[in-house]
Amino acid sequence: MEITDNHFHLDPDGRKELAVKDFLNSGGTRLVLVHKPYEVWKKIEDFKKQVKTTLTLASKAREVGAKVAVVAAPHPVTLVKLLDCNSFSEASNLYLEAVSYCTHLVNENEIVGLGELGRPHFPVESKIWKLANEVLSESLSLAKEVDASVVLHTETGTPQVMAELAAMASKVNFPKNRLVKHYGGPGSIEDSNGLVVSMTTSLTNIRYAANRGSDFMLETDYLDDPKRPGAVMGPKSVPRKTLRALDENILTKKQAYDIHSTIPDKVYRDFN
Repeated sequence: MEITDNHFHLDPDGRKELAVKDFLNSGGTRLVLVHKPYEVWKKIEDFKKQVKTTLTLASKAREVGAKVAVVAAPHPVTLVKLLDCNSFSEASNLYLEAVSYCTHLVNENEIVGLGELGRPHFPVESKIWKLANEVLSESLSLAKEVDASVVLHTETGTPQVMAELAAMASKVNFPKNRLVKHYGGPGSIEDSNGLVVSMTTSLTNIRYAANRGSDFMLETDYLDDPKRPGAVMGPKSVPRKTLRALDENILTKKQAYDIHSTIPDKVYRDFN
């Protein structure tokens, strides 16, 4: 049986393939490796270098035996940071240039999707919030052009938040069954509004989602941060919690198969 961690980071200063080995030795088989900003960037060339680092880390993960699907995009918080030294139009143009670069990588089969896109998960001025939503909408349009999946980083999921995100996807005709709410909790899955929910891997979350009969995936959001070992969750968490949920009949075998194979295969299409 495949066991897929739907949101996993690696860092050039972190444990890298050693963390992947922990995942594999605990029963894991596949990773959705999500690009993260290794440092603040202000020029598109610097963003491209960081994405290339993520692709190198993906290669290292494959070398030790993991099947990997890579998603990459400028993080939504980056847009806020770009506003420190750019006008609104300059910041949004630079951000969307980075998004366009990632769509090029999708076309080149270097990555399977864009992530993390989204909007700030903390309070910002209303004009920044408006800009973030406009940029997210345009980013979804660009992703749709290359048939890419999208992983969203947003504020805490609630039925209302999920409805807003679903409406945004509908407006640009982005397929909601390939739009993933990362770091989803009970509020996200209470009414997903057609989006795919990726739950952090706790038995409480697994039990709640399984009892609702809802489709979901599991993630650790492992950061591979040498300053915070094990944050957000450790690399062993998804396989260990999945196997325990099966042993304790929290999940059926079919549910586990859907979580780790059926749904991620529909969303990402290609692990290699």
